Formats: sequence, C-alpha cells, structure tokens
Amino acid sequence: MSFVYPNFLWAYFLIAIPIIIHLFNFRRYKTVYFSRVSFLKEVTEDSKSGNKLKHLLVLLSRILLILCLVTAFAQPFIPTTNSNQTVNVTSIYIDNSYSMQAEGKDGNLLNEVKNKSIELVKSLEANEKINLITSDLLSKHQRFYSKSEVIEMIKEIDFSSQSTPLFTVLNLQSDLLNASEEEANKRIFVFSDFQKSTNDLSNWKREEISSFYYQSVSEQKGNIYIDSVWFESPVHRVNTPMELHFRVQNATDKDLNDLPVGLSINGNNPGPKRISVPANSFTDETITFTDRTPGLKSGELKLTTTQLFFDDAFYFTYEIKEQVNILHITSNQYEVKNIEQLYLLDDYYNCLTTSITNVSSEDFVGKELVIFQNINKIPEGVSDLAEKVTQEGGTVVIIPGDRIEIANYNKFLSKNQLPTLGVMDSMNYNLDYFNFNDPLYNGVFEGDPSNYKFPRLNAAYRMMISSENNYISIFGSNANNTPFLLYASNFNGRMFLISSPLDKRYTNFQNHALFAATFLRIAETATYNKPLYMTIGELTNFPLNTDIDEKNPIHLINKKYGTDAIPQVINGATNRQISFNHLEDIIKHSGTYDLTNNSDFNEIVAFNYNRTESNVEAFETEEVKNNFVNAGWETAKQLDINDSGKIEINTFKPKEYWRILLILGLVFILSEVLLLKFWKS
Repeated sequence: MSFVYPNFLWAYFLIAIPIIIHLFNFRRYKTVYFSRVSFLKEVTEDSKSGNKLKHLLVLLSRILLILCLVTAFAQPFIPTTNSNQTVNVTSIYIDNSYSMQAEGKDGNLLNEVKNKSIELVKSLEANEKINLITSDLLSKHQRFYSKSEVIEMIKEIDFSSQSTPLFTVLNLQSDLLNASEEEANKRIFVFSDFQKSTNDLSNWKREEISSFYYQSVSEQKGNIYIDSVWFESPVHRVNTPMELHFRVQNATDKDLNDLPVGLSINGNNPGPKRISVPANSFTDETITFTDRTPGLKSGELKLTTTQLFFDDAFYFTYEIKEQVNILHITSNQYEVKNIEQLYLLDDYYNCLTTSITNVSSEDFVGKELVIFQNINKIPEGVSDLAEKVTQEGGTVVIIPGDRIEIANYNKFLSKNQLPTLGVMDSMNYNLDYFNFNDPLYNGVFEGDPSNYKFPRLNAAYRMMISSENNYISIFGSNANNTPFLLYASNFNGRMFLISSPLDKRYTNFQNHALFAATFLRIAETATYNKPLYMTIGELTNFPLNTDIDEKNPIHLINKKYGTDAIPQVINGATNRQISFNHLEDIIKHSGTYDLTNNSDFNEIVAFNYNRTESNVEAFETEEVKNNFVNAGWETAKQLDINDSGKIEINTFKPKEYWRILLILGLVFILSEVLLLKFWKS
C-alpha cells in the first residue's frame, strides 16, 4: 500500500479528540435524590451497562470516521509495479513503418494502433506528462506534451519509410524518461506488430522501466515484393540489347504462378513479363530491352499484389552514352599503334591521338579516358590536367617508356597513392594471374576464362609497394607475387598503372586477346559508375564531377511530392560528393528525383524504400513476452482488451481506495447519528 499524500497521516492524532471527550463524559456524574433508592438498584445497574456500551459504540464510530477521512485524504493506492511514485511520466511508441500497411481487424494496422493509443491517452491522468515517438524518431517527438496535444499528434501520424529497431526506440524512451523527473512513476507503452526483423531484443540490455505493449496482428500472412534489381554489365549503349536482372521474394506459404511484372523506361513500356515464384523462396529473372536514344534514363519495375504495396515498385536510373571521349598521348620515340587501332574499330570510341610534346590543355576538355603510352616523362602541367580528369570521374592509364625519369614518375605516382617504380629488371615469366572477377569485367565472360595462353613478361620496372598504397591488381605473376597491371580509385575516377612499356621487347601483352578485352572495357567504364539506386534510410553519397558555384547550388527536386531541397556538398581530400544524410526527413517517398543546378550539372537519382519492412514475419504473443524477459524486462505486460475491444485501463492504473474510504466515513457518521437518536438510556 502506498499513499499519494502521506503527510496527511499525521492527522491520525485527531483520534485523541473523541477519546478525550469520551473520558470526560464518562467521569461526569449527577446526584439524583430518591426516597426509596433500593427499588431502583436493579434498574440503575442495567442502565449503567447500556450507557457504557452506547458510549463505546459512539466512540468507535467517531474513531473509525476520523481514520477513514484521514486515510482518504492521504489517497492510498496499490501500484501496478514496485514504484511508489505518484507523478506519472509516460512515453508512447507507435510503429508507423510500412509493415503496418497490412490489414487488421480495424482497417490497416496503423489505424488500429492509433485508435488504441488514443483510448490509452484519454484514460491517463489530466496532468500527466506524455511523450510520443514514432519510427521517424523526429526531434519534435523528443519532448513531453499534454493529453490533448498528444491525441492530435497521434491523429496526424502517417506511414513512414523508416525501419527503426525496437531497441533503438526503447533506448530513446528510457533516456527521455530518466531525464524528465527523478521522482516519477515512469511508464513505457509500445504499439507495434513486432516484426522479427526489427524487434529482436536478444542482445540488448537496459535498466528496466515499467512497460506495456499492444501487438497488432495482420489478417494476411506473408508478402510478395521486389527485392532488388541490377545489370550484369555496367556498359549501356544505344541500339544494344540490355538485360535487367531482378529478384522477387515470395514470403508466403503458397506458390505463385503467372505473376505479372512490368518495366517502364522513361515512360515507355518494353512489355510485361509473367513469372513464377515458389512458396517461401525467391526467383531471379531478367527482362531484355533495347534503348534507341542516348541520355539519362529512369526505370521502374513493378508487380501487382494484394499484400503490402510500398515494395511492389522498384526504381533505378542509368545512362546511355553516345560515345566515350578518349585522349591517347604517345611518345615521339615509338610508333606503336595497337591502342589507337583498337579504338578505331567502333565509332563509339572517339579517340584523339597526340604526342606528349604537342598535347595542350584543350585536348583534355571533355575527355573521359586519358592514356599515356610509353611516356618517359610526364610534364607537371600535363600531370595536373590528368588529375583533373580523375577528379571529374574519368580514368587515366599510365604506361611507362623504357627510359623513364624515375623522380618525375614517382612524384606523380605517390601523389595519386600508386606504387612507385624502381629500376627495370629482367623478368622472364608468364602473367599467370588474372583477376577476371573484378567489376571491370562484369558481363564480359560467360564462364571462367582461366584456360588461356598466358601473356609473357620479359622485363619490367620494379614496383615499390608501401602500406599506404590501396590498389587492385588485374594482371600479375602468382610465382613472384608481382602485379603487372593494377588500378586505384583516385578522386571520383580511377588510375591504372602498367609496370612495363607496351613493346614486344618487354612483353607480348599488347598482342594478347585479353589486352583488347581489358582496354575496351577500360574505355567503356571510363566514367564513374553512378549508383543504380539508393535506399531510403541508408543513403550513400553521389559523386560530384563538376565545379559548383555557391550562387547556383544543386537542388534535389521531385515535383510529384513537392520536394525541393539543397543537399550538402562534401569536399574530401580525394573527391567531391553530394550527401543526402541531412535530408532524411525530406526524402520520404520512393521514386526518381532530379539532381540539378539548372546549368552544367544534371543527373537523376532513384530512391527506394528499405526492404527490411517487407519481411512481415512477426513474433507470436508468447514470443513478444519472452523477448522482453530475455532483455531483463520481466514485468513488461500486454495491454488487456475487454469484450468490447477497448483497452482495460486497470491493467496499468494503480488501485485507488479513497472513494471507498469516504463511503465508509459516511457510514460511520450515519451509525453515530442512529446510535444517538434511537438508543435511549
């Protein structure tokens, strides 16, 4: 038993007043003279016994009246937990993630928990401090409000693309409650469907707070959704068939047959496809289509289901280039035309060949691939222009000459975090290492190309590799563990390095079939491979390859949703990127967005909802309880629902007794009146 106002208990000393009055009246007596006292002796003795009993009963009524009144004013109650505090501070979490789109008994699950939470808030004390949290974890929700304010906030809650783990929510609720008042009865209420993917508390520990939960249950079990899309080849060309790969998940107990899947590219529909997906499994399929025009493309893959709808569409973007612009810089000492002749095979490769002595800054303008072939010295001005190419997302290939100026080369290589070169050594070994799994060769080989005649290396510069170098080796020797062709990411682009001149005296690599496959793919992937799509809640950075005027900033625009925001530009040591992290509260809808400064920078970015919410498998009722118990929250209770479907508020309200005590006090007053009026002496 606890008391709201325990200081009132001092009033128990008022019990002394009726006791003193009783004793005073008991000692008072009056002399009455009778002529014949003996006749009254028996009657007098009987009257004294009755009077004593009457006075004792009146005294007892008065004492009990005071006890009831004092105790009632102290407001006794039995708390539902071990807390003895009287001030209630409450935090309510409403799961508004997309899994709550599922249909329940009262419309969708979000509508159900909103109604239940409003019932809860109405039943709370008038002066209770209430905090409301949703999956968005908005800053405005990290404070306390009145009952009426919270009810209006609950009515405004809509679905959110955020997928927030339950332990993150409980951490925030605990922090807010612990920081609110030291002397308070703290309570947490959780309204959710308790998905397994986001509500596991097995590895979470926190000091327990009195908590109650309500689980909304979907009428439909399982979900069908598009998990991901991808291209095997990063190269997209006009009038060339392309294969879009996609994965569809069937998280139900029924096999799906003849499920329609539609593709739209810039509003054009290549044609629907029908697929079959086994129960509780997935299938990977492809749609083949051909683009007739170059430029930026926005795509949408869509399927039709009767389950959740947020994950039935998947958005992506890509670019089809009309051609790739190449600058081929050669030495005056060599007449090696293997690279030049390779790029003359197709008009897609727009190659300009010039010598190191004649190259100018204008030659670098608009070039996506720059190749230095058999160059002994790279002038400082030319090296600066080459670095700018990589800053803008392009690719640079360094092929040394046979008598390089080592200091000149190593200054340039060190600046770009590549291994430096030493003296030339006779090698005489095969290039038996080929990294065909590198993304450079995606879509090139149908199988394992390991059975090929190895290129030969006769002599090469010794590579001085340090721990600061971060590169990927493409060709090399397994026996010597020595790279021959490697590349490193530099700024937004790449820089390749070959350890020997491309000349028959040093190697026959330039005459090998893999030489053509490698240099054609280097040209095709010369520009930065922009992200196919981004995931809301896990936003990555977008490469920025253009100098942006602060007076003309980049905007992220989606007219359909009324979005127009300015993302943050990050200038790193080796690259520039566009960050969307501070726009999490703005990018709420999936789709394609324009990224532009209305001048020289125009891109399209696709955003998709996180597929974590697509796995709707939820904990059973007993599992939810065990989930809290395993985390150490053993007193967590499920909110009881009465026969009319309403929350049974007695499950979380303390049992109060002041009303009963007031009624008892009135009973004792009435009993005293009756004793005094009807018990005659």
